Amino acid sequence: MLSSLRQRVAGWGDQWRGRGSAAITVPVMDGVLLPNRALDQAQVLAELPGIDDLASDGQSLWLTAGPSLLRWHEGQCLPVQRFDAEITALAAEPGTGRLALALAGRSLRVLEPANGGFAEVARLDALAGRPLVCVNALAFDPAGRVLFSDGSASHAPDRWCHDLMGLGRTGRVGRWQVGQPQAEMLAQGLAFAYGVIARADAVWLSQSWQHQVMQLRGAAASALSPELPAYPSRMAAASAAAGGGVWLCCFVSRTQLVEFVLREPAYRQRMVAEVDPRFWIAPALSAGHSFLEPLQGAGVKNMGVMKPWAPPRAYGLVLRLADDGRVLQSLHSQVDGRHHGITAVAEHGGSLFVASKGSARLLGLRAVQ
Repeated sequence: MLSSLRQRVAGWGDQWRGRGSAAITVPVMDGVLLPNRALDQAQVLAELPGIDDLASDGQSLWLTAGPSLLRWHEGQCLPVQRFDAEITALAAEPGTGRLALALAGRSLRVLEPANGGFAEVARLDALAGRPLVCVNALAFDPAGRVLFSDGSASHAPDRWCHDLMGLGRTGRVGRWQVGQPQAEMLAQGLAFAYGVIARADAVWLSQSWQHQVMQLRGAAASALSPELPAYPSRMAAASAAAGGGVWLCCFVSRTQLVEFVLREPAYRQRMVAEVDPRFWIAPALSAGHSFLEPLQGAGVKNMGVMKPWAPPRAYGLVLRLADDGRVLQSLHSQVDGRHHGITAVAEHGGSLFVASKGSARLLGLRAVQ
């Protein structure tokens, strides 16, 4: 009780002084985060409406687009199987041919190869007695268990912006021994859990609305990258040839204007109630489709040109993190670029494959430094 009172008093102090939790500052992209054109100069491998997630098992690269599971083969995205709901997350287990996927964020399925396709061998619909709602990222650990993030208890994966505007903190991360009726809760009360990966004896997870990557080791949790300039999401292992560590997707950049709106409850609640979500003062996977989209001063076009350093409503960003969470490398599609809304990344066959959901494109880059 005393601790809760201290937190409330500290919060009032932050609001009075405009610091701490009330600050609207955003970390500057400088140093290793200095903007570049790497994602816009990447090779466009395929135009794929609805592209969302990627996974490699070392032998095949798998993709999702809406309800479809596809495989990358000899320069083409080949349809493999279609499901009765949108695939919201995907993982592939090396050496076994197993796939794990989530349907509509509410059902986790494990599939095994059978008769030229895949057959379901296990299913999970709840965690700790509560239904799954927003499963948005999956990964296999070395023991063959499935790690998963359930971003929100209230909103489906495609309503992530509603969760942001509602200051959601109902995300969970679980671990499932395939075939068991229940899964183990690893973390809960997260500000939109969106990304999970096994690292040695630990589990890394992305907490999007807290702009951080966290590490779980046993019962201990710690922030590895505590203050990122963008909203982090899915992760994939980076090979030694690529410099090692973890590839981290950031599906959009932060801005001071959005940070300000998040700290003004009366304005934010009225905006959500009265304005079409497409035109909220909020981040987006793509921008520039309507003159009704919100702008802020430096984001106004000059002579018909959007400056690359303008405040980003949409942005493309991939980071490579060291094992201690430091940012080692960054790949950008700036404000005036097209390859925004990066939702997945995977190394396969010496190349780095990137899913730009904002532009509906599969991109390819060299993974080797």
